Amino acid sequence: MRKNRAGPLLGVVVALAIVSSLVVSSASGVTFTAGSAGGGTKVKLPRKTIGIMGPVDAAEIIKLGTDASDTAAKALGWRTIRVDPAGDPAKMASGMNSLVNSHVDAIVLTIIEPATIQAGLRAAKKAHIPVIDTMSATHVSRLEAGTYWPSPAAENRLLINRMKKSVPRGAKVGTVRLPQFFNALIGAQLFEKSAKTEGWNIVASHDSDLSNLVPDVKQAVGDMIRANPDIAAIWGCCDFAVAGAIPAIQQSGKNVKLFSLHGVPSSVQFAKSGGADIEIANYQLSSFVAMDVLARHFATGARIPKTTPKAFRYQMTVINDKTGSYPYPTSALLKRFKARWARLYRH
Repeated sequence: MRKNRAGPLLGVVVALAIVSSLVVSSASGVTFTAGSAGGGTKVKLPRKTIGIMGPVDAAEIIKLGTDASDTAAKALGWRTIRVDPAGDPAKMASGMNSLVNSHVDAIVLTIIEPATIQAGLRAAKKAHIPVIDTMSATHVSRLEAGTYWPSPAAENRLLINRMKKSVPRGAKVGTVRLPQFFNALIGAQLFEKSAKTEGWNIVASHDSDLSNLVPDVKQAVGDMIRANPDIAAIWGCCDFAVAGAIPAIQQSGKNVKLFSLHGVPSSVQFAKSGGADIEIANYQLSSFVAMDVLARHFATGARIPKTTPKAFRYQMTVINDKTGSYPYPTSALLKRFKARWARLYRH
């Protein structure tokens, strides 16, 4: 990592300011100090430029993360450079290289597989540019400074426990998968294991077309129901499964319920129509945590943690037709982190 002029004593002062007082847990899933120590001592935060990239901003869950990273960086007074590869792996690779060549001070990724940007990661490492991957699980690379995301096992377990309440043993179920993404692949594997344990019979599985997600899922779920009129439930790996599966289920006129991982703000309107239980986590927290640890690193020279620091806790829930609004708005995280950073830093 880059050397910082701040001496070790300064790092100790900020560390004490962060941990010395009683911690409290917010509704947004962030653990904050009740107040800063050291008589209100603030540390100078250098001006920095942060590179931000996800695989495709047209995907709502990706844009949720990249927007959160952009918002958090700007709240710290930093400049951002955003790259949207539009789902093209070649553009992801070239985009990563362009960020390095732009001499950014750090790069925050949203669900980018390291293998896709390997050359750029090596270049960033050589240039001492820290790279943090956020939002959902990817393969972990030694070239990345940190990887921050909720536990896929915990998310899947939460949804399975809800599914067990309404899907009896022996019931027929279908699955909507996206094996191109590591996190979605893990979710599908965990569900398939749980299906065996719970005695559910997977009668149909569909690997989604990344270039045409929602229409593809709508067609696939309709086909599943027509081929299996007594199917009881559909399990979905990802946010797009909601927008595709719910209309197909409604058009079928059958009593089929959707259970989906990785809900997003637009999922709430589909949940309100009934027939769906959708797991949602406060994914944007990972973006704010990335900026938080970068701020401490640049201000004090502190090392960047490899995984999400224990001071921050991800939250997750399942929404349905009784849900009033999206449970984890970025604005709530922004408010709390801005207050935290105002206590710790000065420009």
